[in-house]
Order: sequence, then structure tokens, then C-alpha cells
Amino acid sequence: MTTTAAPATTDTRLYIIAVLSLTAVQMLSTTAFNIAAILAPAAAPALGVAADDVAYYVSIVYLVSIYAAMAGGPMALRLGPIRLTQCGLTVSAIACLSLASGHIGLAALSAIILGLGGGPLTAASSQILSRVTPARLSNLTFSIKQSGVPLGYALAGALIPISVELHGWQAVAAAIAGICVITALALQPLRPLYDTAGATTGRLLPTFQQIVDPLKLAWADPVLRRLCLAAMFFSAMQATIVNFTVLYGVNGLLLDYVAAGILLSFATAAGMVGRVFWGALADATRRPLAMLVVLGGIMALGGFAMAAAQVGWPSWLLHGVAVVLGGTAIGWNGVFISECARRAPPGRAGEFVGATSFFVFLGPVIWPVLFRGILYATHSYAAGFAIMAVATGLSAISITWLLRRGER
Repeated sequence: MTTTAAPATTDTRLYIIAVLSLTAVQMLSTTAFNIAAILAPAAAPALGVAADDVAYYVSIVYLVSIYAAMAGGPMALRLGPIRLTQCGLTVSAIACLSLASGHIGLAALSAIILGLGGGPLTAASSQILSRVTPARLSNLTFSIKQSGVPLGYALAGALIPISVELHGWQAVAAAIAGICVITALALQPLRPLYDTAGATTGRLLPTFQQIVDPLKLAWADPVLRRLCLAAMFFSAMQATIVNFTVLYGVNGLLLDYVAAGILLSFATAAGMVGRVFWGALADATRRPLAMLVVLGGIMALGGFAMAAAQVGWPSWLLHGVAVVLGGTAIGWNGVFISECARRAPPGRAGEFVGATSFFVFLGPVIWPVLFRGILYATHSYAAGFAIMAVATGLSAISITWLLRRGER
């Protein structure tokens, strides 16, 4: 494997193009990656399953994404990060079409395909950004790119329920597939800009050793080890918001489908703003670990507030809780990824980010199934939100140990 160290100086044009294009890709891939959770109230009856069973679908997507994300770093070196992104979007389009078929078997298969398509994209984008981003803007840049995640959630929550009522859920899934393909083709002019440095020859799929080696290196770092464990619970809280807010709104708070989608949009729009804000604040203070402690504490409070929500609460209060919870539980990721990339060996940021994604995806693999079990036993969405509030609060406390050791 050959690697390329980050350049001492950066090209402003390459930097701006990368940030804008990769943020747009992140927005679209997020919409595709989480389409089942938003379509569940409409699609589940047609597929002959309960809407809450989307928890199993989500767990499968993230389980497959663990392998795909860890393989993404070596594959980005082999193919080039833009080519890998094009492949990921194309695979995601196939998944959306499988879901749009309306066949329960193909719908289940689409969860596996979605994980394969979406998993490697963060590693690919990190490989580019680590080369073109000025060091002083690292947290802000990764946070801006990651703001495409909540922006995708927000647009999907606002537009998909309305589109489903106008055109049907299958047409919406097929339309997202088409947009993925068009975007993959539109990225072709970027290949000469970003797919030259760091390219390697050899086998396409990485060996087991190539996947495990960066995970071992990341785990050996005492700071990253503790951050990865905290990230597992932070991402589980994020998965709770993204995948259960609409269902909680419809079945728990007795909102209509469109109103529940708007509640998700408030949470995710706040997450978009939060990612940029927290990233800028981490750069300004040069205290990214302290930012993660604050984020964990606030998302714990927001989780308890969401658990306390009652039928009949005014919309402004529900939206306010969603903003607080979304602004933190969906806003932490850019600071975390930037810290992982910063601690990577030269030229291996994509591999390191892919390796630490093992923990980021592990939370959404395990938690939705547990959430479904809690829901089955208690018939309460609030219980799941409260449990995650406790977990994220404890995770924030664990990071304070790093601060006491003098880490920043």
C-alpha cells in the first residue's frame, strides 16, 4: 500500500469544491440510507409488516455498514475516493429500487444493499478532506461536510411524507434512486482533481489485515478508545431520533404523518446548524474533547425532555425539544470525525475514520433492536428515549476523564 502525506499548503479551489460537493453527496446518501424509517408508516402495511419493525431493517443496514465502512479506507486508496463515492451512490440507487419493488423479500435485501452503498462514503470523503483542509479549519470543515447528514434528514422529513401522499411511497423510493444515479454521473469531472494522489494498484476488496490494522491502531490510542466507546452511545441516540421520531409522533404523540415528519425536520435542521456551530467552536477554542462533553450532557437533557413529552403538548414546545435534542445528538459527529482524522498517521485518515466507524455504526446496529424490544414490553417510546438519555450522559462523564489527564 502506498500513502501520501497531507500537503503543507492547500489549494483554496480544491478545498471549496471538495466541501461543497461532498456535503451535497452526504445529504443525498443520508436520505437514501434512512429512507425506510421515513417511509415506514406508509410502506409497512403494503409490505405486510408492522411499522415498528423498521428497527430490524435499520440494524441490518448498520451491521452491513460496519464492514463497508472499515473496507472504505483501503478501497478509497485503491479506486480513488471519488470513484468509490460514485460506486456507493450507484449501489444505494439499486437498494432504493429494490425497496420500491414492493416485494417483501427485495425490501429486506435492500437493507443489505444500502449498507454496502452508504458505509464507505465517510471514509472516502475523509480521505479527500484530510488532504485539502487547512489544519486550523479541520473541525469546522468536517462538521460542514457532516452537516449534509441532518440536512438530508430535514429535507426527507419535510418532503417525503408530502410526496408519499401525492405520488405513493414506491414512486418516492424510485425517484431517490434516480437522483443517486444522476449525482454519481455528475461527480465524474472531479476524478482528475481528487483521484490521483494516494491511488494504489492491486486487489479491489481489502484483506482482513488491511481492515483490522487501522482498527488496532485506533484502539491502541487511549484517547480514541474512550471516544469510540462514547460515540457508540451518541450514535445510538442519533439513530433513535432519526428512525423513531416519526413513529413516536404518529403512534405515541398522536400527530398526523406530515406533522410527525415536520418534527423530525426540526430536529435534523437543528443538527445541521449544530454540526457547523460545534465544529467552529471546537476550532475557536481548540478544545474538541470539551465540546464532546458539553454535547453529551445537553443531548442527555434533551432525551429526558423528549421522553417526558405528552399528547397535546403545543407544537412550539415539541419543536423546541426537538431542536435541543437534534442540535446535539445529530451535531456531534463532525467534531468526532475530525479528531479521528487528526490522530491518524499521515495519509491514512480515510482508513482511521473507517475503522472508528465500527463503533459509530455499532450503536445503531444494537440499539434499534433493543428499542423495539423495550417498545414491545412497555408500549412506550418514552422509555427508549429515557434509557438513551442516561447512556449519553454517562458517556459524556467518561470523556471528562480525558480532560483531567490534560487532553484537549
